Amino acid sequence: MAIGFVLVSHSKDAAHAVAQLAAEMAPDVHCVPVGGNTDGGFGTDVTQVIDACDKVEDTCERVIVMADLGSARMAAEMAVEAGANASDGTPRRVMGPGPFLEGTVSGTAAAQGGARLAQVVRAIASSLQYWRDYKLPEKETTPASSVDGFQTQVMVVDDAGLHARPAAVLAQRIMEEPVNILINGVAGDSMMEILLLGVQKGERVIVSSPDRGSEESVKRIAAAIAGGLA
Repeated sequence: MAIGFVLVSHSKDAAHAVAQLAAEMAPDVHCVPVGGNTDGGFGTDVTQVIDACDKVEDTCERVIVMADLGSARMAAEMAVEAGANASDGTPRRVMGPGPFLEGTVSGTAAAQGGARLAQVVRAIASSLQYWRDYKLPEKETTPASSVDGFQTQVMVVDDAGLHARPAAVLAQRIMEEPVNILINGVAGDSMMEILLLGVQKGERVIVSSPDRGSEESVKRIAAAIAGGLA
């Protein structure tokens, strides 16, 4: 059972670079890179991703779709949902559950060695283990007050949503706060975590902190989001 890959990135160059790196490890595995929007700039195009999946399915029974950030992940998920089932009734297309570069290299290497779909998916997921084991330094918090935690909601006004520059600016501002701040429940000082939320313009997000004495910090971050980050 041949397994192929579709590599979806916001950047055409990034998608092709990862495909080239994978080809060094797995020269016989069919990989199709898809990156950028229809104008050649940064972004993703669902139609291109679906077309790439169709192309890989011409020679492969199964397709694993790898994606990097926010809208690329959403486009990949739509392409997976648009796929048909294999003869045994299971989906021909699946998402790769791991980081774009490391997961692609691990997965294609496993496929090159003749691994079956479940084994390839596990190889992709195993590439996360290093980062799971990595211990981040704990953020210092303000002295305790009489109130435990605080949260509020705010609408995202940036045209790019919480993608690209707005996500970077937001993560940087949150790093400067003396308490831990979450955006929709994920670490707000991580640009990657924010990007993976896929928040679009006009959507509301919850800004929160579990720490005591966090109200002013949460309100500052909410005000920054409401005022525009880019």
